[in-house]
Amino acid sequence: MNLSDIVVLQVIPRLNSGGAERTTLEIAQALTRVGAKAIVVTEGGRLADDICTAGGEVIKLPVASKNPIRIIANIWKIRKIIRDYGATLVHARSRAPAISAFFAARWQGVPFVTTYHSTYSQPRREPFKSIKNFYSSIMARGDRVIANSHFIGKLIAQRHQTGNDRVRVIYRGLDSTYFDPEKITPKAVAAMCAQWGVDENDRVVLFPSRISPTKGQMVVIEAVAQLGPALKQGLKVVLPGPELATPDYIALLQQRIGQAGLGDIVKLVPECRNMPVAYLAADVAIGGSLIRPEAFGRTAIEAQGMGCPVIANQEGGPAETVLDEDAVGVDAFTGWLIPPENPVALAVALEKALSLTPAERAQLRTRARAHIMTRFNADQMRIDTLAVYDELLGCDLAVFYKKIVKQESL
Repeated sequence: MNLSDIVVLQVIPRLNSGGAERTTLEIAQALTRVGAKAIVVTEGGRLADDICTAGGEVIKLPVASKNPIRIIANIWKIRKIIRDYGATLVHARSRAPAISAFFAARWQGVPFVTTYHSTYSQPRREPFKSIKNFYSSIMARGDRVIANSHFIGKLIAQRHQTGNDRVRVIYRGLDSTYFDPEKITPKAVAAMCAQWGVDENDRVVLFPSRISPTKGQMVVIEAVAQLGPALKQGLKVVLPGPELATPDYIALLQQRIGQAGLGDIVKLVPECRNMPVAYLAADVAIGGSLIRPEAFGRTAIEAQGMGCPVIANQEGGPAETVLDEDAVGVDAFTGWLIPPENPVALAVALEKALSLTPAERAQLRTRARAHIMTRFNADQMRIDTLAVYDELLGCDLAVFYKKIVKQESL
């Protein structure tokens, strides 16, 4: 099969911020660079223009809907897209659209791939647990099932009895050209600090996760409340995105911030869309949920890739990406892993991070970026994903992409 004959149809609910969304874009970019065609079926979003700029095509369908009637209707619509565009493979990245895409792909006789991006939490009680598990099982029904960590690979095997012959662990990758400390100017960092309302001399703790009870902003507040007066002096804790959260939860956070006397320390700021600058403006980042295990933990590798010390939940994906001080020693660590829902452990880790000397911070910055660029770079993720497509299509997408990367590095 000629590479120009390959048409990969990715299906994702929306194309806004998030690891699944950025990975969709990165795979579309890789496909077009080797001469294949990339199509993305989605409801749209901020990254849609980037797909088109990369040479891909965006087709808008209401695939975010969980309405059974809409899901069934989308089977016929996606089948028509497969037929009209000559799609040779379908890759689904979320449950509701995966149901439609699965039946459409089977109907047209083309390979079906899924990426299991999440832990997909389950109710504890029956029959709700069985119903939710059945709904999630569509993500384990691909001809190949991509898990974004070994943690998720094990979860798939346990929950869905999916054999290793179909599961491929592919870590998310960091785009080294976008997340590049050398491209960030002091002026940009100063502007970010001004946007947050913090002084450039303040020590900044950044928690760039969606503001939600499942992420653990309350754990952060409780941990900061335990810090001594010296550490609180000149400290700012930045929580981006209150406009995207529920008003009741924001009110609860604000109430606790006031009760703890942290009104001058904890700052709720607008959503940040320039994360490379944000990580450079921070002295330490908290990566991912402090409550539930993260499937992978995108913010943990972003922070390390920008040389920012990181604290993350020891359960889930970050345990595979963060080199914990207790595990690897003071000469090799890139951050700290702590138990979930543990403000005491978080307070201890914050004290260590905020007490780093300039020399220690510089050394950590260098080895953290080297660690991420070696093991979690975007090009490796693209190559590994294209290799999955090659398994099913009998072509050489990964080989050609490797050649492009090699030529560009010369």
